[in-house]
Amino acid sequence: MTVDTYANVAAPTDENLRTAGTLVRTGGVVVAPSDTNLALTLDPWNRAAVERAFAIKRRPPTSPLTLFVRHPQEWEEYTEVPAELREAVRRLTDAFWPGPFNIVLPRNHRIPDHLVCGGPTVALGCLSNPTIQRLIEFTGHPVAMTSANLSGQADGVLVDLDLAVQQIGASVDMVIRGEKQGTTASSTIVTAAEVPFKVLRLGDITHAQVKDALGDLAHLLEDAS
Repeated sequence: MTVDTYANVAAPTDENLRTAGTLVRTGGVVVAPSDTNLALTLDPWNRAAVERAFAIKRRPPTSPLTLFVRHPQEWEEYTEVPAELREAVRRLTDAFWPGPFNIVLPRNHRIPDHLVCGGPTVALGCLSNPTIQRLIEFTGHPVAMTSANLSGQADGVLVDLDLAVQQIGASVDMVIRGEKQGTTASSTIVTAAEVPFKVLRLGDITHAQVKDALGDLAHLLEDAS
């Protein structure tokens, strides 16, 4: 099925994004653009929606999903970061949010077990893409996202509209058109759940940039391998 013939592909108008927000709030799964991949987008607190996202990807539910907030300061609402590390986390989020940067932090009671597979941490992001920002506004709370492809079927490439529709388009409730934001790779991921901080995945944001953002707290970051 091509993009042109797939009925649920919609332009990112306010009307369509409002509809998509309602779908997410009521347990649906939609595809929306991020700063990198097009991504399955759903309500993090809806266990059935999370399980459906894993089923769409044909992936066992053993990998935590990422929580995407609308405003950079919201990381404080969903985490329990030790006082001595909070300034370092603020520096990283101030430097790279909104943008293609995810940070792993100790979670608090507001994060459901099913989102993080029962683990003690949560990955958070805050995207610059205006389409997903507007969708989160219409949803009314953060969303969970994971790349819109079958598991293992998009290694090394960013998921675009054609790939998303080809692989999972028939399994979701709506696909919102949109483009990545000038990125060439998936988001950089840093874990700041404990010292030393570690870069788990490099994207367009480099290890050196992460270190520079920390400034005089750069000693908290593990050296580049």
